[in-house]
Amino acid sequence: MKKQLITAASAVLLGTTLFAGAASAQSVKVQKGDSLSVLAKRYKTTVSKIKSDNKLKSDKIYVGQTLKVNGTSSKTTTKTTTTVKAASATATHKVVKGDTLSKIGKKYGMTVKELKSLNKLKTDLIKIGQKLKVKKTSKVKTTPVKEKTVSTSSLNTSKLVSDAKAQNGTPYKWGGTTPKGFDCSGFMWYIINKQKKISRQTTEGFWGSMKSVSTPKVGDFVFFTTYKSGPSHMGVYIGNNKFIHAASDGVTVSDMNSSYWKPIYLGAKTFVN
Repeated sequence: MKKQLITAASAVLLGTTLFAGAASAQSVKVQKGDSLSVLAKRYKTTVSKIKSDNKLKSDKIYVGQTLKVNGTSSKTTTKTTTTVKAASATATHKVVKGDTLSKIGKKYGMTVKELKSLNKLKTDLIKIGQKLKVKKTSKVKTTPVKEKTVSTSSLNTSKLVSDAKAQNGTPYKWGGTTPKGFDCSGFMWYIINKQKKISRQTTEGFWGSMKSVSTPKVGDFVFFTTYKSGPSHMGVYIGNNKFIHAASDGVTVSDMNSSYWKPIYLGAKTFVN
């Protein structure tokens, strides 16, 4: 009787072990970069075990091939990669006077629903100074900026830069063209108009009316692709890869080589009249 109990217990234990082993078997589709050693490490098994289970005669496997693997997959690497990608796909927008979710969404190619979801907003209400997560704009190929000191502009570039710097800190205002508040094209119109009387133009208008240059010189105008394709933002190049412009937080000096501005740089133009 005692022998029978031991045998029965052994059978239960063996059955449990076999069941656990079967439960760990899974089908794995080979991806680019996979090898038997990579899969063995990922699923905590051995190369020889994978070869035996799949009746492989060599270590060669191909993309799309389905293999039976007995082991436990680790999710840590996948989760880490996903987190990094999600973080690199967003930027921050600081809410300024006149901003609405629909206006901000249009600027960054997002819907109001996407903005609210990304920022966990329950209503459409936002306040000045609030920081919102937004999608980064699409990247365009850029040409490295090389420093040159002489400009072919018909403007007095020293005065142009001086007049621009005098407005540093002026608040942003949609459609603004005075020191009470500027938007990017309104700011450019204001400093040009101190030397040449011209009609009010948009960023696209300035892009179309100015002469293209391969690299910006001090006093030239630099253009960027922000919330839509084509020229949608501009500023004055002041040297050392810096430019002054009316940004969402007011007139400021920015670095063209920054992680935000460099990928969306569109080109440079000089004013000729």
